[in-house]
Amino acid sequence: MLVKLSIKNFKSFMEKAEVDLNATGYEILNDTNKSKENILKGALFVGENATGKSTVLSAIKFLLELLVWQVNLDTRNYVCLFNESKLGMELEYEFLINGAKINYFIEVIGDKIFKEILKVKNEIVLNRMGTTAEYIGKNKNIVEINNLQYNQSAIRKVYFETKFIDNITLKLWFEFMEKSVYIDQSKKTINRAVGSSSQLTYCDYFDKNGTEEFNKFLEDINYNQNIVYTEKYKIDKVQFLSKENKKDVVLERKDFKGFGLPIEFESIGNQTLINVVPFIIDAMKDNAMVLIDEFGSGFHNTLEEKIIKYFMKNSKSAQIFIVSHSTNLLTNRLLRPDQIYTVDFIDKKGSKLNRVSDSKPREAQNLEKMYLSGVFNGI
Repeated sequence: MLVKLSIKNFKSFMEKAEVDLNATGYEILNDTNKSKENILKGALFVGENATGKSTVLSAIKFLLELLVWQVNLDTRNYVCLFNESKLGMELEYEFLINGAKINYFIEVIGDKIFKEILKVKNEIVLNRMGTTAEYIGKNKNIVEINNLQYNQSAIRKVYFETKFIDNITLKLWFEFMEKSVYIDQSKKTINRAVGSSSQLTYCDYFDKNGTEEFNKFLEDINYNQNIVYTEKYKIDKVQFLSKENKKDVVLERKDFKGFGLPIEFESIGNQTLINVVPFIIDAMKDNAMVLIDEFGSGFHNTLEEKIIKYFMKNSKSAQIFIVSHSTNLLTNRLLRPDQIYTVDFIDKKGSKLNRVSDSKPREAQNLEKMYLSGVFNGI
């Protein structure tokens, strides 16, 4: 699980900002919204347009791109836009994997990866400066890595050459990231690395898993529809033949027997439901991360809440990170104050993160009302 994220000189963030996923002293939602290790199962980022909410998710996406999606990464896409001093971009990540703490630090100057430090249980296992690095393997054996490209991660190179067979914690860390998924609702794209960079669709999920677990999800949240995944559909007066005889989704109404619609004729909300939720379910099964930019596009407020509540209740050590403009999600019935961050943009200083729990709201207070009145900033 991701425990902490620190970013500096990264896109719209010039000053250091931190996302902390250690649970604080709040007692609400203790049984559902945090893991047995006291790590929160995700976070929500809200704020005005163009303040840097999506940039926080981009910092996690950066790590996935660098280590498991691409061999060579164009770091110029992440250069700080408000950094007059031309200092390097710095990102630091802390994970808890297999009961062990993993820390990864990376510094990028211009378009070049300058420094990487990887620690497991506070001991350095990889140290990079410029184009050379040292990996400390089993029995403290030191492996020298030379002639690294400036847009290539030393850690990725070690992993794909050794699969970390000498370090089960690092192996599980990479598997955790490989199973994680990034969903961009504005671009309608879903990315996950399974051996190589790939874009996924809901058909990939249903081809692999069928419809049973998704229909169970719909039943659990009392949705009045279920899905059929087929290349041919005929019931009463409705007949459907999919394109190129490939399977596709048909949604049937439970309260209107004998009626179903192919997904292409469905509402934007139902299309979003079919596009997004299967990968939320997958992340829960895989105990991975799911990052969703513009969550809830086309959803009714109640459906948004039910999806998040379902995830928190049924996930074990999976995490969900959401950017949304839906202020109805700011409620202690759904998320703890330490799971909510607001984002401001302050002149030439760039973006700033505010953790709602730092304002110490009481558990009975109305977080949405307090946010809209400006208590937590991010307006």
